Amino acid sequence: MQKDGKLYKYPNERTGSIKLYPESNSFFDFGRGAGGDCVRLWSHVRGCDSWTALKEIRTAFGLIAPNKQHSRDLIRKQEEVRQRQLEAKKQEKRRWRMEVETLKAESSFYRAVLDSEHCKPLSWMWCTCQNRLTAARGLLDLLCEIY
Repeated sequence: MQKDGKLYKYPNERTGSIKLYPESNSFFDFGRGAGGDCVRLWSHVRGCDSWTALKEIRTAFGLIAPNKQHSRDLIRKQEEVRQRQLEAKKQEKRRWRMEVETLKAESSFYRAVLDSEHCKPLSWMWCTCQNRLTAARGLLDLLCEIY
């Protein structure tokens, strides 16, 4: 293992052969051509299989193995969170659709007012309707680019 720029040496080795990669939580033993994660490193150095290494790591660091009920509860909670996320996404899409429909209706209304003979070009009402129509269409464009 690398420590202060040096590679770790097994007993009876002349040069170091194991390098740690903290950014990926992995190692590689150049002398033996083996590598892997921290459990594999423990089993590699201690000369045991991965299950034994995992048990030793739990014991050494005071970790407890999760029981079946704990695992079931965790899976159930994760599923509940996923269901809430899906429902929130559905509600967001419903709100989006409602907003799009409202903006379409608003655009149609202002277009109808502008096309009617009651609205003289360049009048106060014409300018107001034109501005609101432009704003509604702009919002529609933005909303439609989101989805």
